[in-house]
Parts: sequence; structure tokens; C-alpha cells
Amino acid sequence: MTSSTRLDQLRDSLPPLPTAPRDARRASSTRTVRFHPALPSSVPATSEDLAVTASARHLTTTAVTFSPSGVIHTQYTIDEAAGTATVVLRLSNVDPAAAEDGLAPGATRALWNALWPYVALGGKETSPEELNIELPLPSVVLHDALLALGARHLHPAYALSRAALFENFYYATRDTIDIPFPHVSSETGGVAHPLRAKKPVPGTTLYSRNVPHLDAYFQLQVMGTGERDLQTIHEWMNEPRVDKFWSEAGSLEAHQRFLNDCDADPHTISVVGSYIPVSNDSEPQRGEERATYSQIYYLKEDKLAQLMDGIGEAVDDYDRGVHVLVGSNSHRGPHRVRAWLPSLVHYCFLSDPRTRRVVAEPNQLNEKMIKYFESAGFVRRGTVVFPHKTSALMICDRREFYGKRFPF
Repeated sequence: MTSSTRLDQLRDSLPPLPTAPRDARRASSTRTVRFHPALPSSVPATSEDLAVTASARHLTTTAVTFSPSGVIHTQYTIDEAAGTATVVLRLSNVDPAAAEDGLAPGATRALWNALWPYVALGGKETSPEELNIELPLPSVVLHDALLALGARHLHPAYALSRAALFENFYYATRDTIDIPFPHVSSETGGVAHPLRAKKPVPGTTLYSRNVPHLDAYFQLQVMGTGERDLQTIHEWMNEPRVDKFWSEAGSLEAHQRFLNDCDADPHTISVVGSYIPVSNDSEPQRGEERATYSQIYYLKEDKLAQLMDGIGEAVDDYDRGVHVLVGSNSHRGPHRVRAWLPSLVHYCFLSDPRTRRVVAEPNQLNEKMIKYFESAGFVRRGTVVFPHKTSALMICDRREFYGKRFPF
């Protein structure tokens, strides 16, 4: 089928372009900001330039320019009475001599960037679970891009879930996407498990995202064994509130061994979480503020797997576990947890689409941390007993996380 034929089919039943009510247009105050879903350093130089115009009267627009000559315009309106959110899309080609087909290669990624603010900038109360999308002008490029993002074509409108946008986060914010490491049988200490990919080198940025309610970006980087990482761990582990549950207070030498052991463990990655404040125009400022430490590990070859099996919770090959702490006293509180903890889980699910669950085992006496895990989508599934502690078994299911916990 030719593009012109498909264009004719799309044109037949499209609705007219809606406009904002006259009083809304007259009363609205707007502001335009640059917005990146992730740190600009993790987006290639040729990526989209996204401008968001926010209105005081539930009318918002975005404009995304992308190579070579395309612009995707969106108009977003909320009907509070009907409880619906509608996005009107329009594709412009600033080069009148160029064919629309030439815009197809970058259109899907640009469309994701145009739609992202509508599900990411608000809380659960204001972010719709699904976007109703209309094309007042027929466009094969936009039609194909919508289907590529997981939209359902309802003829003539489209419906796109916010869960689909979050699951496509890496697709639109990273220069390259690593395919999952091949499944190769391996064994550790008599336990069969898949061979794990080589760990990323220290300093590698694993994940970053814009956190609007904190006016900052949050990022996760691989922690190594160098001087800066040693000083960070030494300070945090000797914090009394951290030592209460980690029991790792000690000397620099002890903490050097701690980092060395983590670095040598092929199934565990040590990760430091940091905030990068943004300026008034949503551009990142210099300087990161380290805040959290986490260990991300594969459950199958961990001692926790045997304890889970003992209470009837079988472990899948790609299930991940996490140990977490907030080291910085300046970055504590529920509003911070809402940024870093779901981001950590989000990374675990993004890093391998075969990961079905993320598991945590906080000390059952740490009631505050258990509640924080529950707020991020974890459900308590029992109790596991270690030689040194009794823990609540907290499990976060992939489908539950994407379906009900966004945005965060």
C-alpha cells in the first residue's frame, strides 16, 4: 500500500482541530521551558529540542523539533467534568520541498518526547492513566509512530497508556539500546543460573530522569573502589541511623574491603544515587549531590533465593534484589523517597525486559522503610530469617509497577 493511499484512508474520518474555549485562551497565563526527561548528557547531540508551554487553564502545548526538518506540535486539554485528557497532534515539515516520508526515522522518538510531559509532570492525581490522541490532519508518519509506542487505533482517535510511555523510557532517552545479554547456562556454588553480563565500569551512568517536584534530575551511577567512593561509603556507614540496620560502621580499611568485595561479586552492582539541581529554565546546574547507596543483585545466585523457596516463593532467572540506604541527611523525607526509590526499581525493570520482579528484604523492625517500599509498589509476601536479622519479604511485580505506580 502506498503512502498516498494510506494518507487518504486516514483523512476520511478525522475530526476537526479543537481549540481552547475563548475565556480559557483569554485568561490563561503561560510559561515556556526547556524540558529533558533525562540528563542532556545521556541524550545524543542530534536529539530532539522540546519546549513545553504550561497554561494556568488546563491547556498545555509542546513543540519538538527533530532531524532533518520535522516539528511535532501537541495541544493538551483536560476536561475535568468528563474526566478525560485529549492530545491533538500535528506534524509540520519546515522544508516544503521535503517529503513527509523523510521524517519517519526520528518521528517515534520525537513523539515520545512530546507526550512525556503530560504523564510525567504531574502526580497520580493529575496524570491521566491513558491519553486520548487525535490527528486533525492525516499523517502516516504520526500514525506509524503512535502504533510503535503501543497506542491502540480506535478509528479515528488513538489511545496510549502512560505505562507504555514509561516502559519506553530507555528507547527515547538513550543514544543506543543494549539488547538483552544472551541466555547462557552457568553455575555458582552448585546453583544453576544464567551467565551474567560483564558489569558496567565505575562511573557509568545507568539511569537519569527529570524530577519536577524537586527541580532536579536524579541519576544512578556505578560505584567503584576509588577514593571518592570510599569516603562516601565511610561517612554514610558510620552514620548511626544507617548503622542501626546495616551494621557496617568501621574504619576506612574495613570500608575499602566492603567496596572491594562488592566490586568482585559478578552478580552485584554498587550504585550511588545523586541529585543535580536545575535552574529556572530547567537546565541542569553544575555539581551533583550524592544521596543514596544501593546494591542491585541477581536473586537466583543469592542466599535469599533459598529462603524464598522455603516459603513457597520461587525465584525466576532474572529477578533482581536491592539493598538501599539514604546516606545524606540533606536528602531525606518522603518527597525524596518518591524520587529515588521508584527510579531504582524503574532501572531494574528497564535494564532487562526479562526481569519480572524486584525484591527487597528490609529488617522487619524498620517499619518506616517497609512503608516506603509499599509506596513504591512493593507488597509484603512473608518473612525470611537470616542469621543476623529477620526481614520482611517485599516484592514488586513488573506489571503492577508500570500499571499503577506512575508517575512518581
